[in-house]
Amino acid sequence: MLQDLEFLEARVGQLVELARQLQSRHDALAQRVALVEQERDALLEQLVQQESEYKDVAAQATRHRVEMDALRAQSEAALQQLRQQSEQTEVRLRAAAATEVAHLKEQIERQHAEHETARQRLLASQSESSRLRQVAEAACQRIDAVLIRLPGASQE
Repeated sequence: MLQDLEFLEARVGQLVELARQLQSRHDALAQRVALVEQERDALLEQLVQQESEYKDVAAQATRHRVEMDALRAQSEAALQQLRQQSEQTEVRLRAAAATEVAHLKEQIERQHAEHETARQRLLASQSESSRLRQVAEAACQRIDAVLIRLPGASQE
């Protein structure tokens, strides 16, 4: 029974460690998402600034307009690429989180079943122990009754 409790303690420790690891992974992914969002915001600010500059110099030569169009297209492509990457990352994170949640649920259910089995064994053991105590008391009483009836037994 002590081994079962030690095993259960070890399993609970493993679950706690796994939960900590998952939290650590979650925090790392959240930091990565924040960095991607900062980069996206920086690119958006750059795009806005470039568009503002384009409007200011639109009166200048056609060459400047062409350069600005190229810069705008490049920025939009980068923004689109970041959006796609962000969407792909979100899909992967959601899938990974769902897998981890399912795995944790399975572990919790398994631990619950093991706990319930251990509890049932404990109850059976306690019941058996109680029954054996009663049998031992009854046996002691019968032995005492037999010893009292023996010739030469001291009457106390």
